[in-house]
Amino acid sequence: MKRIVSKIGLLCLLVTSLLVLDACSTSKKTTTRKGNASFIASAPDYKRIKKEINTKDSEFYYPELLRHFQAADTTLTTEQLRHLYYGAATLPDYNPYKSDKTKELNEILGGDTLTMENWKQAAEIVEQQLIDTPTHLRFHLYKQIVNTNLYGEHSQEAIDASIQTAMILNAITSTGDGLSEKTAFFVTSITDEYGMMEILGVRLKSQSLIEKHGQSYDLMEFQENKYGIDSFYFNITVCMGAMSKLFGF
Repeated sequence: MKRIVSKIGLLCLLVTSLLVLDACSTSKKTTTRKGNASFIASAPDYKRIKKEINTKDSEFYYPELLRHFQAADTTLTTEQLRHLYYGAATLPDYNPYKSDKTKELNEILGGDTLTMENWKQAAEIVEQQLIDTPTHLRFHLYKQIVNTNLYGEHSQEAIDASIQTAMILNAITSTGDGLSEKTAFFVTSITDEYGMMEILGVRLKSQSLIEKHGQSYDLMEFQENKYGIDSFYFNITVCMGAMSKLFGF
């Protein structure tokens, strides 16, 4: 991914990095968009989320959440974003291990000199991926990069992509600060772990799978970085559960 990430502007990277770091520094609290209410970080309740996103008169009805998200609607609350992101893991076609279009994107953007045609081709690949997996954090980051190069840093296309990236980060960081097993970030795809790492610009030193009390965690330890972050814990229990169903474990 270094080839793609190297194309992003410093401003884009700074904004999204600060979003994650702010969630870490405030430990277990974030603020929703509804008044001055504080949102206490917590694990997603998949059973309740599944019920809500399938209820047509609910504010969390999945098709409506997805429509607002794809329009980069900034009125979406943290709770609505949680239902969008974690609700995807309750859908019948959920598969966190299916291959994505990263290789195709690298082939298009891997050259030293990139043309507008290259960026247009990249935009098509990104769009195809996000139709298939609308909450794919890495590809929203790539969409931000591609749109910045196609339309300009201050274009509505680039701004909307940045907002969508921030929205997914909002959902993930609402579950904890990632600094321990108890406050791990819950993710619905292993690729989202790497998406957060790319946004922060930290490099992986080691990765360990931890199984404890019926929960599964990825411990991602980082090389020395400017933020002084040694590691993040990611709760991947829902991913491992999906793998068990896929392979009949």
